[in-house]
Amino acid sequence: MTNNRKHFIDELNGLYNKVHNMGLEVLQGYYKILKACEQKSNDIAEEIIDNDKMINDIEISINVDAYLLIAKQCPVAGDLRRIITALKVATDLERIGDYAVNMAKYLIHTKNENQEHLNTIIFLSKHLVKMLEGIMEAFIKEDIKLALEVDEMDETLDEEYKVRVKKLIKVGKEKTDAEAEEAMRAILVVKQLERAGDHITNIAENIVYLVNGKRVELN
Repeated sequence: MTNNRKHFIDELNGLYNKVHNMGLEVLQGYYKILKACEQKSNDIAEEIIDNDKMINDIEISINVDAYLLIAKQCPVAGDLRRIITALKVATDLERIGDYAVNMAKYLIHTKNENQEHLNTIIFLSKHLVKMLEGIMEAFIKEDIKLALEVDEMDETLDEEYKVRVKKLIKVGKEKTDAEAEEAMRAILVVKQLERAGDHITNIAENIVYLVNGKRVELN
């Protein structure tokens, strides 16, 4: 291996480490969502919002590193595919992180505390955390089998989301104005989790592309 090639591989590995670290930071945000819901803690929710800038800064750094690698090395084939994958995964992770911020804002600004709604958020968040843990492991190991297993988990998340939204809509139709408003706000929160699951599926698609060079549409 030439020195130039070794230097390129080191930089590419560094890029992937940044993406992985970004994923771990996003995952921490969802751990904190669970903790904030369970403890009804605005302070923990504020930590999620405060940490969002760091996640965004990591994504910017990944973009800069990736474009510099392309400009300096003119990679082709598998090398270029790895750089493109890193960029796409970072974009999805940034969006997943944004959804955690939206949920944190809901926890801070929602005055009425309905434990049933919180339990719904906790249940779906736990499922999403498992998906996010799995997809980051699949990414770092380049494991298609695990990525596809995570994709199947998104189908379960979608089904659970539909069931719980129907219940919240029923509350909105049958209860008082205050209770109805609370239910509608809860729907907006669980929608964040459903969307986050879709972005995890995008990451699974990009892992398949990374490993075998084929574009697939999952879920």
